[in-house]
Amino acid sequence: MENLAVSPCSDPEMDLDEVLAAYSGLGYRKFEVFTGWVKSAFDYGRDPGFYAEKGGQYGMSFVSLHLPAVGDDLDVGEAVKAARFAAAIGVGIVLFKATSRANYIRAAGPFLDAIEGLPVTPVLQNHAGAPISTPADFREVLAGIDDPRMKALLEVGQFHTVGVSWREGYGLLGDRIALVHIKDQVGGQSVPFGAGEIDLRGLFRHMKSVGYAGDFVVEMEVQDRENTLKYLAEARDYIQRQCAGD
Repeated sequence: MENLAVSPCSDPEMDLDEVLAAYSGLGYRKFEVFTGWVKSAFDYGRDPGFYAEKGGQYGMSFVSLHLPAVGDDLDVGEAVKAARFAAAIGVGIVLFKATSRANYIRAAGPFLDAIEGLPVTPVLQNHAGAPISTPADFREVLAGIDDPRMKALLEVGQFHTVGVSWREGYGLLGDRIALVHIKDQVGGQSVPFGAGEIDLRGLFRHMKSVGYAGDFVVEMEVQDRENTLKYLAEARDYIQRQCAGD
């Protein structure tokens, strides 16, 4: 499955070389970039060539990048800087973030204008407990931004955490979807793929049927973190089996 990527949220204590080596060794060839929180975070003030070289060293391309959040001052400068960095390392999707729904709405226009012409697509992401958490939050922000340049991420696990199926999430976001994050879960807890409640096979079949050509980013945040790499390897095999013959 060529459009399968992996997120370092699965192993936040690994540094960049460790995580790229580990994930490449499992057969993953695409990687989602964080600019904070994880030890493998990219410094978007650094020469992009350093990271391009790292990608080449481990046979990894970088597909999506989490931008720094816009705060109450509505200064989009750092987000724009990070988006330019993303373009320079070949990232096609940037996750636009803000510290409140009001800030999302007020900062989106200036941000979109500032990155006009860059080869990146900005998306909104929901996350349980964050400013965009529920479908109602998403609707409020999308309506407030009211700009077709802003796309969306179908966050399968975080929707499930707040009691919303991926089908409901798809119904809300539809053709705005430019990226998909995938987990299997029991309630709000990440579990090995195939051991949870989420109809992942149905998701893959549906996204294929509607012509989705973007990436699926695998996330793994299990309780027994010592088994994360084993589960990531199994997730890749599980997904390939689910998609076989479709």
